[in-house]
Amino acid sequence: MIKKWKQLILAASFAALSSLLPVQAVQAEQLKLSGSMIREWNNGTQVDTHMDKNGSIQIQTSTEGLKKGYYSAYIYELRNRDWSSYGALTFSIRNESEMTLPFNVVITRANQSSLTVADNRNVIVVPKATREATLVHPTAGLIELEPGFVGQIRIPFSSLMVQDKAKTAGQVKLGKITGWGITTTTTENVQLNVRVGNIKPVSRKQAAAENDLTTLQITGEERMMKPEAGESIAQYEVHSSSSKGIPKASFQLDSPVQGASITPDGLLTLQTSVQLESLTIRALVNGKWNLTYTVMMDRSTAMNVQEKDGTKRAIPSPDQVTKVVNPIDPLMKPWMEWLIRIILSAAGILTLAAYGIWRRKGRNTARAQKRRSRREQRRARRPFSM
Repeated sequence: MIKKWKQLILAASFAALSSLLPVQAVQAEQLKLSGSMIREWNNGTQVDTHMDKNGSIQIQTSTEGLKKGYYSAYIYELRNRDWSSYGALTFSIRNESEMTLPFNVVITRANQSSLTVADNRNVIVVPKATREATLVHPTAGLIELEPGFVGQIRIPFSSLMVQDKAKTAGQVKLGKITGWGITTTTTENVQLNVRVGNIKPVSRKQAAAENDLTTLQITGEERMMKPEAGESIAQYEVHSSSSKGIPKASFQLDSPVQGASITPDGLLTLQTSVQLESLTIRALVNGKWNLTYTVMMDRSTAMNVQEKDGTKRAIPSPDQVTKVVNPIDPLMKPWMEWLIRIILSAAGILTLAAYGIWRRKGRNTARAQKRRSRREQRRARRPFSM
C-alpha cells in the first residue's frame, strides 16, 4: 500500500516541477486556491473535484468495480510559492464518507524532492465538536479520520520527512515549493467524499510550540494478559526526544472499562473481570495536548499449560482451592492443641518405657542362657558314672 501512494507522489512531483510560474510569497492568511491550478493523479481511482466560491475543494473518489488491491488518488495545487518563513500548515477538513478517511499531505519542493508526514511524527487533529487538540501520527503512511469527522488539521513542518528517507524527519526545510496536495489510499469498492478548505500557512514563531510536540508519544506495554487470578499491572509514560524538559502528563482511560483502571501517573491495572479485547489510554500533556494509546488484551496462556499427567500449572483462584480445615472445627481450638501435645508426650513416654522393659528382659534372658551353658559344660567334664 505504501508503495502505491509513493508512486503517485513521485509522479505528481514531476508534474508539479513542470510549472514555470513565478514564485509568489504567501501571506499568513487563507490560501486562495484556483480551480485552474488544481491537478489530479490516480492509479485507477475515479476522481472528481469541485471548487466552490469560498475556495474550498470537494473531493470524491471511487474504486467501485476495480480488482482487489490498493488504489491511490492525489489532488494537488500546481503553483510556485515561498514557504521558507513558515513552520506549519493548517486546514479544515470534513469527512463526508461512510468509512474512515486515510490520507496524507504531500509538499513538493523546487529541488525535486517530495515531503510527507513521517510515521513516527505527530500532526494535530482538532475536532470541531470537542475543540480538544489530539496528537496523531500516521500508520503505514496514512493519517486516519473517523466517518463524519469535522475539524482542523495542523501539520507542523518538523513532522515532515523526505519521501523514502525516514531519517530526515524533523530536519527538512521547505523554502520554495512547486505544489502541495492531499493523497488518499484505499482498497477496491470504496467511495470517499471529502471537503478541504480554510487553508493557511503558520509562521515559524506561531508554530514553534507545535513543532516541539511532534515526537511526543506514550510508551509502555502494547499488549497485556487478562489475569485469571490477581491483577495485571503495567506502567505508561509520555516520552519526547525533542521537547524541552520532561512533559507533564495526566493519564486516564478514554472511556470507562469494567475491570480496568489507571492512575494519573500512568499505572494501569487489570482485574479478572475485564472483558474487552482492547482499551485506549489518554494522556493530557501540559494541560492542553491529548495523546492516545491503544492496549490490546490477550487471554492468559498460563491456563493452557499442563503437566505430563494433565495437571494444570495455572494458579487456581480462591474458589477453586479445597479448604482443608475450617476455623470453627474442634481441631482448631486451643485446648485441642494442648490435648494433642499431651497425647504425643504420653505416647513418647510409653514407648520409652516399653523399650526399657524390652531391653531389661533381653538382658535377663541372655544371662540365664549363659548360666545354663556353664552348667552344661561342667556336667560334661565329670567322669561317667552308672
